[in-house]
Amino acid sequence: MAPLPLLLPLRVGRRARPRPGAVPLAALGLSLLLALGLLLTPPPAPAGAAAHEVYVRTPSGAPDAPVQVVVALHGMGDNGPDFAAPLAACADQHRWLLVAPTMPYGDWTDPAQLAQEEPSLVASLSEYVRQLPDRTGLPLRPRVVVLGHSRGAQLALRFAQVHPEQVAAVAALSAGTYTLPLEQDPRTGQPLVFPFGVADLASYTGGQAFDAAAFARVPVWLGVGAHDDQPGAVPRAWDGYLGDNRVDRARAFAASLGELGNSAALVVFPDTEHTLTEAMRADACAALAQATAADPAAS
Repeated sequence: MAPLPLLLPLRVGRRARPRPGAVPLAALGLSLLLALGLLLTPPPAPAGAAAHEVYVRTPSGAPDAPVQVVVALHGMGDNGPDFAAPLAACADQHRWLLVAPTMPYGDWTDPAQLAQEEPSLVASLSEYVRQLPDRTGLPLRPRVVVLGHSRGAQLALRFAQVHPEQVAAVAALSAGTYTLPLEQDPRTGQPLVFPFGVADLASYTGGQAFDAAAFARVPVWLGVGAHDDQPGAVPRAWDGYLGDNRVDRARAFAASLGELGNSAALVVFPDTEHTLTEAMRADACAALAQATAADPAAS
């Protein structure tokens, strides 16, 4: 019997930009439906919260071992079901639970807006992942893997930076910006603040500072098209830290991960622009499968 896809509500709260010394509120909780014929009604949404759908595709048959969760994060202008559809074969091959939210992205080119938006998205994903075992009734592996493209790749990496304890591996394709795992600007020695760096990350996460050692243990696989090198396609604010195009930025971020001690891999796909090809999907899935096979938390 084929797996049954479901559309479930994800609630994302608005987060005001933190003031110096202030601790932002945690993002709102999530509600999940994943039982045939049973509807779990989500709690009323507080003011300022928006509901967004999450596509969930379960593996067929009764699981004989804990199931690996794969969180798939789409880019700008896309949605969860459409982004997840080409990943179904990979999920079936590895018997993964495929989770693909439709994310309410704002202006990713504005660092100030991104600094407000990203912590709320990360907090909502974290709570969603935390509730999955109870809501699904399935035996799940303790950590998820995350696959993101473009804007979704940026969110995937920042999710792992904030919650490395929840992430077994990341595959990030064609990101336009990155948050460097650095607390100091290597050029000036000044604090490198979010979303460029992690010096003040605790002020956006309710006090949870960046754990460099934990993030260094999360395998990261990066992919980008060789022709995805147009300076006009990415915001200028990151140029001084990463370069002026997606290829240079992927290389710079991979280098920063290497300096941190993270065994990051970078694949530059020839004759490829800013798109997501079958070859890119296949390599990303293979990298995640390899990482989950070696995940000590899974045993």
